[in-house]
Amino acid sequence: MFKRVSALLLSLCLLGLTATACGNSDSSKSSSKTSEESSRAETEPTTEIKTNLPKIDMSKWLYSEDQEVYYQIGVSYCEKPADETYEKLSVFVPAAYMDGTANGDGTFTCNLNGKEINSYTSSTAPIVMPINTPGYASDPAFENDEELIRHVLGEVTKYTSTGFVFVHSGCRGIDEGAPAGVTDLKAAIRYLRYCDDVIAGDAEKLFVFGMSGGGAQAAILGAAGDSELYTPYLKSIGAVEGVSDSVFGAMTWCPITDLDTADAEYEWMMGSSRTGRSKEEQAISDSLAEAFADYVNSAGFTDKNGNALTLTKSEDGIYQAGSYYDYIKSEIERSLNNYLSDSTASTDDAQKYIDSLNADEKWISYDKSTNTAKITSIKAFVKHCKNPSDFVVAFDKPKGENPLFGYGDCKGAHFDKILADILTKLNIEYAAEYNADLAKTDSFGNSVEYRVNMYTPLYYLMKSRGGFGKSRVAENWRIRTGIEQMSTSVTTEINLALALEHYDGVKSVDFETVWALDHTEAERTGESTDNFIEWVKACSKA
Repeated sequence: MFKRVSALLLSLCLLGLTATACGNSDSSKSSSKTSEESSRAETEPTTEIKTNLPKIDMSKWLYSEDQEVYYQIGVSYCEKPADETYEKLSVFVPAAYMDGTANGDGTFTCNLNGKEINSYTSSTAPIVMPINTPGYASDPAFENDEELIRHVLGEVTKYTSTGFVFVHSGCRGIDEGAPAGVTDLKAAIRYLRYCDDVIAGDAEKLFVFGMSGGGAQAAILGAAGDSELYTPYLKSIGAVEGVSDSVFGAMTWCPITDLDTADAEYEWMMGSSRTGRSKEEQAISDSLAEAFADYVNSAGFTDKNGNALTLTKSEDGIYQAGSYYDYIKSEIERSLNNYLSDSTASTDDAQKYIDSLNADEKWISYDKSTNTAKITSIKAFVKHCKNPSDFVVAFDKPKGENPLFGYGDCKGAHFDKILADILTKLNIEYAAEYNADLAKTDSFGNSVEYRVNMYTPLYYLMKSRGGFGKSRVAENWRIRTGIEQMSTSVTTEINLALALEHYDGVKSVDFETVWALDHTEAERTGESTDNFIEWVKACSKA
């Protein structure tokens, strides 16, 4: 049966768990890298490794007999942590990869062996790292609490039983201001590479995955590998130097990202269905929609054939025409047709479903003989399936704190330069607040705009942006979003996929919008964790 779905926000609730692990290990890991892996490794920083951090102590492993997992909790990944509540990681290794000897105090001394799980060994096993930061929130490091560990191990086993090594990294979040969260995660990734010769798992096959704000930070990690913009921030917390902080793959569900254009995108797509706005609000909305058209027309988006995607003026709505408009419309239609194709319902039921969507206004045409549909316009889709949840504006609101690009003082800061310029041009009174915030710098002398760039994947992916070619971009991407989510415009994920498809060095971009789902771990079929695991397997074999 066809039905409308409104899924709840799903997140991996792995909270809690801290004990200290320290000391060096004489254990080493045999390497059987392929020529491809060796080539990738040659692109890493070649400077001397600098750190006073000990590698993971191989004599301090804990063991879960029920889950057949060795693990360590609360490993420091930076020398000068800003907050030890967050800046520690935990490692979970399939027991088959290590031979352990009990030390008599509940810990084990372990040595890597050559045993296999699903053709993986301790040298070749992928490493998966969840980014559990909805709304760019902080994620506390695990604590050594028996009940919480038991819960966590139940979740972790889904991955370790497949042969993956699972790593959780705590990180600071929105209250500390960008780039604290991604800086911490990069530091954790550097530490894993530093320990690559000691612990199980191939640090060159590291996959990050997350939902919403976690999906956004996974996308940033995927796009901003080894970006020099992060250097002073990483040095300030004592991150390992001389190793890469890039990742091999990024899985993002509904990533709330590219905040530099998010308000403009929102108004271009979502603003068309709003009513009851004041004259001032309407002027702001219209100006943002026009600004998005200006952005698209200068950004350099192209389709798979290399044809330029642009917006042109239209009689109905603001810049609701042009090749970019047609492309977005076709992606919406593809999402609907995938939904029809994936269903086991009959074409008669499909017709009834389309009729229900057309109940108030006919905006979808359906060909029963081919089981395919077309929509009349993006505006109609928004009106019937994607009504906006926020008023003008969605992200950098005129009233209220915007802590993500603040300075850790809970006062927040405005960050949308496009909006600030519009408010100034319209001579709106609170323009001064925006301009004042944008003029501030952090303790490293960097502006809000600089830090917004650090948190913008497209800054590194588009030739029209200053960060293009200055980072090590993940080779593999999987992007999923519920097309009916009201949190962002669907252009956010589509633009990310478009940029990645044309970025030299990116080998796979698996992108889908999922019809009838909103802000969730959206999947066309199957369960999100199972699909992620299968994707990691496929990428690891490539």
